[in-house]
Amino acid sequence: MNSTEIKYIARACSIADKILKQLIKELKQRKFKTELDIYNFLKQKTKENKCKLAFKPVVAMGKNAAEIHHKASNSRLKKGFLVIDFGVKYKDYCSDCTRTFYLYGKPSAEEKELYNLVLEAQTTALNHARPGVAAADIDLIARAALWKHFKNFVHGTGHGVGRKIHQGPNLKPKGKLKLKENQAITIEPGLYFKNKLGIRIEDTIIVKESPVILTKISKKLIII
Repeated sequence: MNSTEIKYIARACSIADKILKQLIKELKQRKFKTELDIYNFLKQKTKENKCKLAFKPVVAMGKNAAEIHHKASNSRLKKGFLVIDFGVKYKDYCSDCTRTFYLYGKPSAEEKELYNLVLEAQTTALNHARPGVAAADIDLIARAALWKHFKNFVHGTGHGVGRKIHQGPNLKPKGKLKLKENQAITIEPGLYFKNKLGIRIEDTIIVKESPVILTKISKKLIII
């Protein structure tokens, strides 16, 4: 990607960060009752920022988050993990960010451990996303960090981002391409337990010798 394209993606990420920070503030004030309330908030704020949605946001409460591409519904917000997968388009370039929050109480020791495992996998894979590294190796690094629950990590570790929200390279077990300098990619490992919960953490980054994270909102577990 050239410097202009990177600038547009960075701006898209910055706008998404701002909207997610606004969302956290509203969540703390308990302004929302359902997943759809949050979905509509994200849609409205995107419009207010003169952008378009990069994709339909995923807003998944509790067991709904075990569905990777869950469609926001009238499911009520309650105690547990809330997964938000969100991005905007700025000048036709996309951002992509996922954060997992914990609503209305304290997470159990097991829930904290699962979250920290995903965060460790995400951070470790991200730090290895350098030019010349095979996309499949980044996926392997993330899976190695989640080896205790490898059956519960059911999608690739990431994908390219640009004018399209999903484009090459694909960070999957059979991904044959090597990462190139200045590519925009996502790193998004997750764990999914059917009828129980889901946790995913995702950043959009630029591939460099020291990878540049464009989605800057905190990855520390926010408890609301």
